[in-house]
Amino acid sequence: MSDTSTPPPPTQTESERIRARALHMMGDDAAVSWDADQALAWEGMLELGRRLRRRAEDMLMQDYDLSVSMLGMMGRLRCADRRTLRQSALAEAMGLSVSRVSRVIDLLEERGVVQRTQCPSDGRASNVTLTDAGISRTTSAQHALFEVVSGAFADRLSPNETATLAQVFGRLLAEG
Repeated sequence: MSDTSTPPPPTQTESERIRARALHMMGDDAAVSWDADQALAWEGMLELGRRLRRRAEDMLMQDYDLSVSMLGMMGRLRCADRRTLRQSALAEAMGLSVSRVSRVIDLLEERGVVQRTQCPSDGRASNVTLTDAGISRTTSAQHALFEVVSGAFADRLSPNETATLAQVFGRLLAEG
């Protein structure tokens, strides 16, 4: 009696799965025009970004009750004159809408790490100030995030790889 069942497909490597995802997203154009390295470069960049962001978000939320966006805002406030920025300036610096920033500031106020006040020069605007507790949490969270990113990314690259990535990303970002 012969076995007519189909053998299981060969196991794909992580790189092959990530390359395949590029083809699933962009279809025949990518399948015809891109080689395996191009597909892996594109989809690998996206996947690594997702993984690093998820790892950072998980650590920050678990250890500091903060998201990456929250820490980004707090870091900008920490560097600002008198640790204060207009809410609209904070939104612009973060690349977020004023309404999104307002909701995040509400959460940060509940945690006691920022304080919102009326802008003295424009009664329609709000200022956001990082509190002393906010400075402490920002500093600790930034240190922890640096350790996560270093261990998961920067420390795993050679100096030549780092220089290549910096050159490529710098050029692509400058070109828009």
